[in-house]
Amino acid sequence: MVAPRSVLDRLTAAVPEDLAAARRVARSVGTIDDATVDDLLWSEAHGLRLVAVLALVQRFRAGDDATRAAVLERWLDAARAERLDSRELVDLGAEQIVGEWYVDRPRNAMFALAKSDVVWVRRAAVMATLSFVKRGDASTSLDIAGRLVRERGDDVQTAVGLVLREVGKRADHDALLAFLDRYATMMRPATRTAAIEHLGPVERERYAI
Repeated sequence: MVAPRSVLDRLTAAVPEDLAAARRVARSVGTIDDATVDDLLWSEAHGLRLVAVLALVQRFRAGDDATRAAVLERWLDAARAERLDSRELVDLGAEQIVGEWYVDRPRNAMFALAKSDVVWVRRAAVMATLSFVKRGDASTSLDIAGRLVRERGDDVQTAVGLVLREVGKRADHDALLAFLDRYATMMRPATRTAAIEHLGPVERERYAI
């Protein structure tokens, strides 16, 4: 394991400016210990927080259940504290940590995330369901989207549109149509446009309100 302070010093000396740079930095420093991850998450530099999230994703993928549970809680704590305050920071971990954790587990906690007072946690609840959609399971995605479809903010609405689009592409065409029958008139135009992207022309016309 790399010494904590040397990692932090190296990262602080050359803050990554984008995701590609953050990935290169994360690979170059290797394993990052808990204290350094926390320092990075509480940094004011977006690039350092990107590195922290990438480190947590890497640790989650490589870890056993105990390690994964600890990573999940650390990531959620950062989200609730609004340290993950951009779409990039949220989306990186939502699917690959939160969603992957709940693939084979009860998902009640995900609905609690969808009720959070923190917009980034609500976005995470939506984006995490991509893990299920990519396995052909649209039920949780549609349930959470239904709870958030009336929200006006862009950060949640773009997530809802993206996930609904993937439901139509990968998971359950008929379930998406039933969802749209119920909620299309409540959806923002951009969200609805994303949701119907993979429908046929007649169906797209039907929901192009």
